[in-house]
Amino acid sequence: MAAYKWALELHLLPFFAGERLDAITPALVDRYKAEKLREGRIAADAINKTLKVLAMIIDQAIEYEIIDRANPARGRKRRVKATEPARTVVQPEQIMALLDAAPRRHRVILATLVGAGLRVGELRGLNWRDLDLGTATLTVQESKTPTGRQEVVLPSGLVTELWTLAATSPHTAPGDPVFISSQGTRQTPDNIGRRLKTAIKKANVELEAKGIAPISERVTPHSLRRTYASLRFACGDDPVFVAEQGGWKDPAFALKVYAKAVRRRERLTGGHLAAFDAALDWAQMGTNADERPSQPSNLRDNATEETAA
Repeated sequence: MAAYKWALELHLLPFFAGERLDAITPALVDRYKAEKLREGRIAADAINKTLKVLAMIIDQAIEYEIIDRANPARGRKRRVKATEPARTVVQPEQIMALLDAAPRRHRVILATLVGAGLRVGELRGLNWRDLDLGTATLTVQESKTPTGRQEVVLPSGLVTELWTLAATSPHTAPGDPVFISSQGTRQTPDNIGRRLKTAIKKANVELEAKGIAPISERVTPHSLRRTYASLRFACGDDPVFVAEQGGWKDPAFALKVYAKAVRRRERLTGGHLAAFDAALDWAQMGTNADERPSQPSNLRDNATEETAA
């Protein structure tokens, strides 16, 4: 309701209120679009949102037989061409620095977002009964989309992280949440976002020291889903498998990420390549790890006894 009110009262009605519905033509719609661009008050995508509302109104008028011609607000020509926003994504060569920058109990949260491609709601909803570390899988009980995901295959590095969490967590009954706060309750989205921001700031100090581009501070927990896809493609996984694992209904997304990810390693050298290969080593599934060089993480250095337990 607030969105409709914003589009109507602030934009559409000041321009179109004096016009009959059957007098609205494509040329008039284009004049409205040009005026919005001259004003410069709202971005291209916001202008398009107001045009979508206008098109819905005229669709209703056509259905009620108030007007009897094609909708003048429909069609790609009536929309403002928006520039594609810059993607905020953690690249494979930045992943290990990000994980190593987080304290152990926060690290496993970020590792699960990167290694399993979960949405925040799916991660928060995980209970210990949903993990089968013996088969390196987890089950998503409640997903955002109807298709959702049932079983997600976990990389070996993430399995190690989760075994360590299981060995040290005070609450591991089947119905207990996997990721809990210091008060013993499920992690909140705000907490997860703050943990990520803190880890990014610390990781960027290490990345800059190595000459690797820093992680954008605009990265969100949801951004790590794209990182998951890039990492799986860099490991050589099939696009159909990755789309199914990530719960993406539109295969175009997976193919778009695939096209950018598969050749990234070819452009890297030196420290960038070593950091990239360390992430691939962490992300290998089963016994498919090859002879790529790996760099030990803080978890392997500092929690050997806990991992063994």
